[in-house]
Amino acid sequence: MTATRTDIAKLNHIITILLDARRLYARAADLTHDAGARAPIEATIEERNLLLADTQQMVRELGGQPAHEGSLLGAAHKVFLDVRAVFDRDVKAALAEVERGERYLRDEIRKAMRDTDLSADTRAFLGVALDRLVSGEQRIEGKLEEVKHGGRHAPEREGPRVH
Repeated sequence: MTATRTDIAKLNHIITILLDARRLYARAADLTHDAGARAPIEATIEERNLLLADTQQMVRELGGQPAHEGSLLGAAHKVFLDVRAVFDRDVKAALAEVERGERYLRDEIRKAMRDTDLSADTRAFLGVALDRLVSGEQRIEGKLEEVKHGGRHAPEREGPRVH
């Protein structure tokens, strides 16, 4: 495996996002008292913890030192979630922030994969990581849609109602 500083830097950037996500998602789970909303958030936390451990291991295998702290952006995002949840007083804020975190993570992995200086091994690792995000992202999106529609799944397209 040919390691480059670019590989380690890109993977450490993803680690930083995963560390931020772990804190944000845990806070989102704490803010919701709805067990039906908490369960998908906690499942996503577990999946991101596994991805975090795997990414840290990949950095070690490349001869680097894995990042161990989140970013200031992540701390600001957590504060925003706290403030928003106080005003919303429902699970929508928590789920929306987790959904936003998942999208950001996905977009950053895609951006890293486009770096032409990245080794094929690291690009392949990130491709697998991207595949692993799909279930969590879909789980959170589905639960958010359900909450937005009063406990129902997203409404199906219907024709005009006849009374």
